[in-house]
Amino acid sequence: MPPNPVRPATPEDAEELLCLRVDVLTGQPATDAWRTTFLADMRARLGTDPQLLAFVADSGDGVLAACAIGVVYRGYEGPFYPGGLWGRVHTVVTDSRRRREGLAEAVTRALVTTLQDRGCSSVELIATPEGLPLYEKLGFDPAARYLTLRRPLAAAGTVQPGVAGGVA
Repeated sequence: MPPNPVRPATPEDAEELLCLRVDVLTGQPATDAWRTTFLADMRARLGTDPQLLAFVADSGDGVLAACAIGVVYRGYEGPFYPGGLWGRVHTVVTDSRRRREGLAEAVTRALVTTLQDRGCSSVELIATPEGLPLYEKLGFDPAARYLTLRRPLAAAGTVQPGVAGGVA
């Protein structure tokens, strides 16, 4: 059995992480500003910010074969978050030349285990159709009623405190 290729990402991995991350943007523009921001954030936080976690699989030729990036969030304590911490898997990607080797599973297992070790009682992610079988294999279940807002609230229908019914 080959040695485990998975290790925590370091600031030196930032450019390779960027390359892998761009591969999964699925049509979203990777502007120069986005690239610069991502690189600066990864270089500044990897290995120093306990809320940012990333695991990589080396390909052996100086290029990363796979990565999983996640974040620890602090919320309020409750039945589903007994310690108030929850994790989110933000990126899992494998270089197209290295797929079907178990690398995505290896980096995801390392990330999820570390999130749980850090006290996250819940870990969430948004799955692509390609990734869904892996996440189901790892024990992830669909969450009902999960919604996302990706644009500013429109003026009409905006919730305003102190207005009858809460809607302006």
